Amino acid sequence: MGFEETRRAQLRTLFAELIGAYGRKDFETFARYVDEQAVFEWPYLPLKEFPSRMVGRDAFIETSRVGMEDCDGYHHQIDTFYDQLDPDTLIVEYHSDTTLRSSGIHYSNKYLGILRFEGDQVVYWKEYVNPIIIAEAFGLNFQNEAANS
Repeated sequence: MGFEETRRAQLRTLFAELIGAYGRKDFETFARYVDEQAVFEWPYLPLKEFPSRMVGRDAFIETSRVGMEDCDGYHHQIDTFYDQLDPDTLIVEYHSDTTLRSSGIHYSNKYLGILRFEGDQVVYWKEYVNPIIIAEAFGLNFQNEAANS
């Protein structure tokens, strides 16, 4: 196995560990895999007031804490990895599955992530998510104040 194949396998393992931790709301473990100044982007905003771009791991984690408050985690599962020419870039499809405690409503969404790693940490993460599913599960008036801080 050459360098590029080894690196792709390493990124798959890193992503599996970080998305697993994130899905369990283990933000301390998740933080180990994400650079402090990581850039996060959402071409389709999860919520109306959500920024299309967020800089900083801690801001992302705080926004996630608030957004995931009403469930025991998103329990992400990886569906498919797509190999890229650049071995430090990862494209991955994954999904979530949980139940909202306050309403008993089932929430499940599909995601496409484009990530760039430097060493063992994510420095860039663009996530495509279906905002209609979020609005249906959480309600149209759901707001995440941490997203605006």
